Amino acid sequence: MSSRCAERHRQRGTAVIMAMLTVALATGLAAAAVAAVDAAIDAAAGRRDQAQARLLARGAIDWARNVLADDAMTSSADHLLEPWAIRVPPTPVGDPGSDAHGELSGEIVDLSGRFNLNNLAPEGRSDRQAALAFARLLVMLEVPPPRAVALAERLQDAIDADRTGADGRGGEPAGLPDAPLLQLEELGRLPGFDAALLRRLQPFVTALPAPSRINVNTAPAEVLAAAIEGLELEAARSLVARRRTAWARDLADFARLLPDDAEPPDPRRLGVASTHFLVTGRARHGLSMVRLEALLERTETWPEILWQRLP
Repeated sequence: MSSRCAERHRQRGTAVIMAMLTVALATGLAAAAVAAVDAAIDAAAGRRDQAQARLLARGAIDWARNVLADDAMTSSADHLLEPWAIRVPPTPVGDPGSDAHGELSGEIVDLSGRFNLNNLAPEGRSDRQAALAFARLLVMLEVPPPRAVALAERLQDAIDADRTGADGRGGEPAGLPDAPLLQLEELGRLPGFDAALLRRLQPFVTALPAPSRINVNTAPAEVLAAAIEGLELEAARSLVARRRTAWARDLADFARLLPDDAEPPDPRRLGVASTHFLVTGRARHGLSMVRLEALLERTETWPEILWQRLP
């Protein structure tokens, strides 16, 4: 009797252990299933937030197009005191108390105020005056004059397919096609344009369809001094300082401000209106952040998008 009793106790103990194991296994499977569902929900929410953030950023680009179109209808001169030049700070979007809450910011940068590197060979033909201007800009950025001239010629060789290089050879120079630059980053593939020089050049140069004019109302002092022969950098800085309260309504207005020893402004190279703008839209939705850049060309009233990218 005692032996049978012990056997029953053992069986009951085994059953309890099996039940506990079964419960533990079921609990583990349930927890794994819940975790998988949570992960799927989080992934779906992340994709939703990413999509919403991209839509918000694209909305910033369309907002910029509207601002620039309105500006074109009301003004023939572009300057840095206009509404389009005001940077939009982070602005709440949606209901702050909901999951749909986001944030949007952005700015419009006038690229017509920078030196267009493709003007070195507009439409595939070398422009000696543009090469001299670019060399002057390099010198102002502390590049020794002989090297500045060599770099200007090297870049001109890279853009002009029909030009014989400074080394006496024609054809494609190291790493660049015989064609206009599409992005400023392409300069890094050309010998002599190292990372340090590219960083110094970045605020002053751009790569746009050529030929194009430099807007004297938005150009930095270094670009003005490079583009106008005889204009010293200090005099150019004085011109830039005057723009804080007044701007040139036309080139004749600007010419009256130039020192006597500066060359008169060339209407083929300089102007008071802008055609190309870089728009940056930054958007946050949920946990997703998106930055979208677009190059706009405003030749008519409504600006066209030449390219857009997520850097």
